[in-house]
Amino acid sequence: MIYSSLCLLQTGHRLQGWEWDKDNSMQHRASDQHLRTASTPLTTPANVSRLSIHAFVPPATDARTTLQRVDDVNTVLRMLGEAQTSTVVLTGDGGAGKSTLAALVYRRLQTAGIATGAAVAAQPAFSQFVWLSLGPNATLPDCLAALISTINAGSLPTDFFLLKPDQQIALLFYALSRAQGGVFVVLNQFEELLDSETSGYNPLASSLAGRGAMALLLAMFQQDLGSSRVIFTSSRSPYSAQNDTGQHVRSYLVSRVSMPEGVALLQQRGVQANAPELSLVWQRCDIYAIVLFCALNALSGFSSGYLLNSPDYQYLWNGDVTLNLISLVYNFLNPIQRSLLRALCLFSEPVPLDGMLAAITGDGLQVDTLPYQRELATLLHLSIIQQSAGEHDSYVLHRCIRQYTVEHYLERYDRRSGGNLDSAVGVASQPNPMASNPETRDIALAAGHMRVAAYYQRLANSQYTPRQERKFLRQIEPLLEVIQHLCLGWHWQQACDLFFAEALHDDLMQWGAWHTLIRLYTAMIPPAGIVARYDEALIYSHLGLLYGRLGDYQQSARYYQQALATQREINDLHGQAVTLINQGELLRGAGNMQEARANFEQALQIIEQKPDERLQSVLLHNMGLLAQNAKEYPQALQYYLHALKLAQQLHEPYNQGIILTNMGMLFFEQGRLPESLSLLQYALRIRQEARDPTVNALARFLDILAQKLGPEAIAQLQQ
Repeated sequence: MIYSSLCLLQTGHRLQGWEWDKDNSMQHRASDQHLRTASTPLTTPANVSRLSIHAFVPPATDARTTLQRVDDVNTVLRMLGEAQTSTVVLTGDGGAGKSTLAALVYRRLQTAGIATGAAVAAQPAFSQFVWLSLGPNATLPDCLAALISTINAGSLPTDFFLLKPDQQIALLFYALSRAQGGVFVVLNQFEELLDSETSGYNPLASSLAGRGAMALLLAMFQQDLGSSRVIFTSSRSPYSAQNDTGQHVRSYLVSRVSMPEGVALLQQRGVQANAPELSLVWQRCDIYAIVLFCALNALSGFSSGYLLNSPDYQYLWNGDVTLNLISLVYNFLNPIQRSLLRALCLFSEPVPLDGMLAAITGDGLQVDTLPYQRELATLLHLSIIQQSAGEHDSYVLHRCIRQYTVEHYLERYDRRSGGNLDSAVGVASQPNPMASNPETRDIALAAGHMRVAAYYQRLANSQYTPRQERKFLRQIEPLLEVIQHLCLGWHWQQACDLFFAEALHDDLMQWGAWHTLIRLYTAMIPPAGIVARYDEALIYSHLGLLYGRLGDYQQSARYYQQALATQREINDLHGQAVTLINQGELLRGAGNMQEARANFEQALQIIEQKPDERLQSVLLHNMGLLAQNAKEYPQALQYYLHALKLAQQLHEPYNQGIILTNMGMLFFEQGRLPESLSLLQYALRIRQEARDPTVNALARFLDILAQKLGPEAIAQLQQ
């Protein structure tokens, strides 16, 4: 298959005194389809991608199964009640109970508001509550969109995903600071947005790609948010100690529960022990380690005293106690229980039982589900597997258990009457050397991901939405999951072919999901993957464009250089022209006019060797923008007229609308208001008919123009 590269046309003239700073784009592919950058209105949180956000409700906090942590809750509430505090960061090691504490605070405030409609015991009162649990593929724009949409009752600007990060964050700041009655927001697992080192096992979650302008968001949390408050949970605070003071941000370290609460949890979960033994468990364990100790006590059948005092188990209480307990619990699981954990560790989103079975046995095979249902219920009861908040049929692993399961994916033990018997701690005395071999484990993981890919392919086939009917990211999520797991299964070319065959680049560009695009693209090319050289060059070119649109010009230049080097190596003249035009337009937008002109001249030479009317139209338009920047108005007009003629011959109304818009702005700069108004109104009509989602910027400009000039002047100009 032949895939063309992407050509970008922008209208980016900022006119002093006018609100005209919105970039519009026009793109081209060899398939005779032009790509348009658009966004889809996010009317409810349900339209947010599962790839980004796993839950919109907090986890259960039933007093019969969850410690209520009264002292911690009251401390956090006091922080939130301080007038100078806008944001509280809950920090602590994995398993410290940060999410549970945030959920307890959330429900306490929510219950107080329902009961009284006002603050209770100095607690702040809020009119709205928002909870987001972030997944390992979370991107900043998706999180911002979900927050703003929830706060504004489903209202989100149609071009939200096309706005620059500072504009998106400004909208959130406005929504929070101006919300009547205040908004209480919890961003659970906020570290998913910070870097890959804290995001557990997910090779596709790069440390920077698609994470957005985090510094801007963190700075916003340091501002006065009015009556709104924000909590986010993270293993570490992204703020320095100096910033916490006087900057509307407070940090709270979530650590050990009180001894009465720890003892109560042990007794609540059926641990039979005397008071000194219960106290000793509390001294040695954080809250999640206590939960794991309860699971170990139930699975092994050993008494608490034996686990605490036996020489065989003294290693448990040295070093990382939580990790030691996970290891021992894992080795006491039966084969079905362990297979469920191995299946779940392959998924980056909550998954139902049939997904786990597909990952265990392969898609399409019939299995007796009753034993798996029974063991799943046991693991849920022991809190080894967790139910996804708000969804009764989807399950996830705790981050700590998921990471351990991946690292020990092949390790198992067999209880046999002869041969190598298990030791007292449930670990085989002579482990299988193949199981501990990293290369063998990686091969097994790749095979598992291929079974998961087959599962999502079945979902994609059953839920398939034709291209012309796609409106939301959710409609292509199964396809995106197929591609992700094909990459994790080392089938990068198959993932690449499917990606372009389904025109997913078109959809993701159209909806402004540039961060998701970056994540998928970087999974296909070196060093993560290997695809054909032509596809590799195409992806490099696309990445150059995406990073340029996100304002990361250093990364953009690096990928463009790689694209050009590869395209020259394989003698892809068309690809070279496209890359030079794209990079030239980004250079022009960044103010590097001389370099932009050099790129355009090189592209023009290539097009003269291998004529292409679409590329020529794009190039002439961009050269018109360059001339307009230089105040060379007659030359700019000639470029625009030539580009417009080609666009008309090619029957591309979208491109015609963009070119006419820039011609109108050219006349506006020259003070030729009648011609400008005529062209802009005509361009508005064409772009509306072409369903150009970026047309709102032109409509806003015309509205501002009408307000400034007045109806009489506009009427005269129109005549």
